[in-house]
Amino acid sequence: MEDSIKVGHPFYFPTQVIMVDDDPDFLDGISLMLDKNLSYRLFQSASEALDYANNSHKQVSLQERCYSNYKTGPQDSDSLSHVNIGRLYEEIYNGNRFQTSSTVVVDYSMPEMNGLEFLMELKNPFIKKVLLTGHADTELAIKAFNKQLIDQYIDKHNPRLKNVLNSTISIFSEQYFRSSYKLITDPIIASHHDSFLTDAKFQEYFHDLRLKTRCLEYYMIDHPHTGYLMLDQKGKKRGLIVYSEQALKQHIIVLKQLNASNKLINEVMRGNYIPAFDEVEIAEQLTSEHPFIKEWENYYHPAIKFNSATNYYVAKLAQKDLPECYQGEVIPYADFIENNSLNREILH
Repeated sequence: MEDSIKVGHPFYFPTQVIMVDDDPDFLDGISLMLDKNLSYRLFQSASEALDYANNSHKQVSLQERCYSNYKTGPQDSDSLSHVNIGRLYEEIYNGNRFQTSSTVVVDYSMPEMNGLEFLMELKNPFIKKVLLTGHADTELAIKAFNKQLIDQYIDKHNPRLKNVLNSTISIFSEQYFRSSYKLITDPIIASHHDSFLTDAKFQEYFHDLRLKTRCLEYYMIDHPHTGYLMLDQKGKKRGLIVYSEQALKQHIIVLKQLNASNKLINEVMRGNYIPAFDEVEIAEQLTSEHPFIKEWENYYHPAIKFNSATNYYVAKLAQKDLPECYQGEVIPYADFIENNSLNREILH
């Protein structure tokens, strides 16, 4: 099992875990081991869990909104894929996003059907499959894992069960996005338009930033510039603008053509400030007298230089500094967890 993702995700939000065991006491106990911020559903009935899991793939609207495929010739291979990055963030207004199941954890020994039979009946191809085993089931689980019938098996008597289970769920949640949203993520990555997605050092920086800011979900944006929209558990929004060195050089050329102040040009040349507006969108209105240039201190943000194979300049935006399109009300993850009482009930 992979322990890290070397290529970044264009977007991410917390998903849901399905737990299945015929023993309600064990379900109660294992639910207490799960991360307190984790969304989960508990099922004592294998058949009800199957129905729920097989109908839990909820990203159709996201793909229809963001993904287009154009025929360019008579052959099946004659096509071009286009992903509208600027519409990814609209998922923050989808109140059902946190109910998308990414992982099923099922006990092997159940009377209705055993855990392996359950996972074989799982029709949703994107959900990660975890089999909980007793000591007597380990050899069978190893064979199933080697045949790629399951994604992982965990000994339910493991003294480190809590750590192993939460770690596995966390990793599989991220892997889910790579496999289930390939039509969106693969064209973005393949285009090399936003090379920071495949820059391991930058992704390490972005990972650390998410931890520091307690970011739970994020979405690539292209307005006011390439970067990310980030949300914490309470729905508080932040922005991260990412300028490549080449993009910043192009902006400096624009500033010189506009006869911008020497102070502004020098600050941008040093990488101390980068713009937080879409210069392409307002290109015809942009002059040396435009507030973005004349009162630049209000529209450029302090930046840090990030050294990697490609040098990047990044600036953090507070919620108040984000464009109007990102200011709408969202259902935050904290409210979802608090209000979704089904997370705490065993469904028979």
